[in-house]
Amino acid sequence: MCGRYSFTRVSGDDKLNAVNKYMEKNYPGVYKTGEIFPGDIVPAVIDRKGKIVAVPAGFGFPGYQDNKLIINARSETAAEKKTFADSLRDRRIILPASGFYEWSHHDREKTKYLFTVDAMQTIYLCGIYKLIDGAYRFVILTRPANESMIEVHDRMPVIVGEKEVRPYLMDRDAAAEIIATASPMLARKPA
Repeated sequence: MCGRYSFTRVSGDDKLNAVNKYMEKNYPGVYKTGEIFPGDIVPAVIDRKGKIVAVPAGFGFPGYQDNKLIINARSETAAEKKTFADSLRDRRIILPASGFYEWSHHDREKTKYLFTVDAMQTIYLCGIYKLIDGAYRFVILTRPANESMIEVHDRMPVIVGEKEVRPYLMDRDAAAEIIATASPMLARKPA
């Protein structure tokens, strides 16, 4: 489960800096950076009529009870779920990040870890979105954990490389293949 991630305003990574620059120009003061929590408005990337653009999006779909947010969707079953199926088919989103957080469910102390692909590399979390009351809202797709994650948690976000961003956003068949196979090895450190 991916419930928190990091989006750094000033980064050594050109991709994160480009997203920041675009967001600051077009949506100043609208989005959060640093540690991202469910409910936060954050920079996200979508396909808008064949052009990839950054937009502010809220983390989580409205839940069905007690106003709790739905923040993740299992990639293996999202196409079968009424809440997620049309978004997976037609409204995919990328969340650029500098890393994501997870707590070990294997130890008593619930150690918090920051997971990255490379300390200076942007990671791209795959999600799906809906327009709710005129605002973009997203959930992050998850998959079974790979060897680099399993010691801490049994699920991980679906993560793609830079070259897979465009096909994931724009091509339904390519997105299905990417979701089924994307699973980079991760580095972790206590956060």
